[in-house]
Amino acid sequence: MKKIGEKIFMGYLVLVGVWVSLALIFEATMITLNFTNPDLATKIGREIEWKIDGTFKNDPDNIWYTKK
Repeated sequence: MKKIGEKIFMGYLVLVGVWVSLALIFEATMITLNFTNPDLATKIGREIEWKIDGTFKNDPDNIWYTKK
Protein backbone atom coordinates (compact mmCIF):
# COMPACT_ATOMS: atom_id res chain seq x y z
CA MET A 1 0.00 0.00 0.00
CA LYS A 2 2.88 2.35 0.75
CA LYS A 3 4.39 1.79 -2.71
CA ILE A 4 1.08 2.69 -4.38
CA GLY A 5 0.95 5.94 -2.42
CA GLU A 6 4.52 6.73 -3.40
CA LYS A 7 3.78 6.05 -7.07
CA ILE A 8 0.69 8.28 -6.97
CA PHE A 9 2.69 11.04 -5.30
CA MET A 10 5.52 10.72 -7.82
CA GLY A 11 3.00 10.80 -10.67
CA TYR A 12 1.55 13.98 -9.21
CA LEU A 13 5.02 15.52 -8.98
CA VAL A 14 5.73 14.59 -12.59
CA LEU A 15 2.45 16.17 -13.75
CA VAL A 16 3.19 19.35 -11.79
CA GLY A 17 6.72 19.44 -13.21
CA VAL A 18 5.46 19.03 -16.77
CA TRP A 19 2.79 21.71 -16.22
CA VAL A 20 5.34 24.19 -14.82
CA SER A 21 7.79 23.40 -17.63
CA LEU A 22 5.14 24.01 -20.30
CA ALA A 23 4.13 27.26 -18.59
CA LEU A 24 7.73 28.47 -18.54
CA ILE A 25 8.24 27.53 -22.19
CA PHE A 26 5.05 29.40 -23.12
CA GLU A 27 6.14 32.43 -21.10
CA ALA A 28 9.59 32.46 -22.73
CA THR A 29 7.93 32.19 -26.15
CA MET A 30 5.61 35.09 -25.42
CA ILE A 31 8.45 37.27 -24.09
CA THR A 32 10.50 36.52 -27.21
CA LEU A 33 7.50 37.27 -29.43
CA ASN A 34 6.92 40.52 -27.58
CA PHE A 35 10.35 41.71 -28.71
CA THR A 36 10.37 40.22 -32.21
CA ASN A 37 6.72 40.46 -33.28
CA PRO A 38 4.58 42.43 -30.80
CA ASP A 39 1.47 42.26 -33.00
CA LEU A 40 1.46 38.46 -32.96
CA ALA A 41 2.02 38.39 -29.19
CA THR A 42 -0.94 40.74 -28.71
CA LYS A 43 -3.10 38.64 -31.03
CA ILE A 44 -2.28 35.43 -29.14
CA GLY A 45 -2.90 37.10 -25.78
CA ARG A 46 -6.25 38.44 -26.89
CA GLU A 47 -7.32 35.06 -28.31
CA ILE A 48 -6.56 33.35 -25.02
CA GLU A 49 -8.24 36.08 -22.99
CA TRP A 50 -11.37 36.13 -25.14
CA LYS A 51 -11.74 32.33 -24.93
CA ILE A 52 -11.52 32.35 -21.13
CA ASP A 53 -13.08 35.70 -20.16
CA GLY A 54 -16.76 35.51 -19.22
CA THR A 55 -17.37 38.96 -20.72
CA PHE A 56 -17.36 37.43 -24.19
CA LYS A 57 -19.60 34.46 -23.35
CA ASN A 58 -21.92 35.18 -26.30
CA ASP A 59 -19.12 34.12 -28.66
CA PRO A 60 -19.29 30.41 -29.67
CA ASP A 61 -15.48 30.16 -29.26
CA ASN A 62 -15.73 31.07 -25.56
CA ILE A 63 -15.60 28.26 -22.99
CA TRP A 64 -18.57 29.84 -21.12
CA TYR A 65 -20.77 29.93 -24.22
CA THR A 66 -24.18 28.33 -23.79
CA LYS A 67 -26.16 27.62 -26.91
CA LYS A 68 -29.74 28.89 -26.68
